[in-house]
Amino acid sequence: MKKLTVFALAGLLVVSSIALIGCGSPEQTLISRYISAIRMGDKDTIVKISLTPVKVDLVKWKIVSKTQPTESKTVLADLKKKMDEAKKTMEKLQEDAALAKVEFDDFDAKYQKWSRARKRANRKKYEELKSKYEDLKNQFLQAKDEYTKISEEYNNEKRLMALSVGDIPELEKLEGKMYTEEIVIEGTDKEGKTKKFKFYLVRYELTKPGVSTPIRGRWVVKHIEELTE
Repeated sequence: MKKLTVFALAGLLVVSSIALIGCGSPEQTLISRYISAIRMGDKDTIVKISLTPVKVDLVKWKIVSKTQPTESKTVLADLKKKMDEAKKTMEKLQEDAALAKVEFDDFDAKYQKWSRARKRANRKKYEELKSKYEDLKNQFLQAKDEYTKISEEYNNEKRLMALSVGDIPELEKLEGKMYTEEIVIEGTDKEGKTKKFKFYLVRYELTKPGVSTPIRGRWVVKHIEELTE
């Protein structure tokens, strides 16, 4: 019983020491909370404060460098516009490619039944229809890839914003500011190996039409990169 108590206290001290290291600014507290959640396997906390979790398995750590917060305009509304435009372009090319395929298939069905002489006489048209379809198909596939890329970027940005300010309806219609900051930490894992990680943090402040007080979000983890020398 005493051994269990000792182990439990030791575990609490480890968690407490991590929290104390990160106490101070909201950004430091966030990193401390993230590392503690990783160590305890607290997935619920991890997904509430980070977009793409990375295993930061440190027992002790300290901040070795940090940037000043950089302010910029939120980008979700612009991404929504780009995504809608990309979707229209993709759908138009899909329709054009489908029509070109029907036109080519109809001609090809007749072409295959013709004599060699007639095929030679119509070879140019055959190649033109085939080339038109293949060109439109390739344009559609490229547009589809672009739409998928922008959609992923938009969805990630919306998820990140929701982590910061909460799940507010129609986030893409709200404007405001975003603050970004980079913090490098160095520490040791349970085997004594030294590791470095860079945390990319972001926080949002949004405004609603007709409301003077902004919605001030919290700092959240956008990305984590393990640094190797």
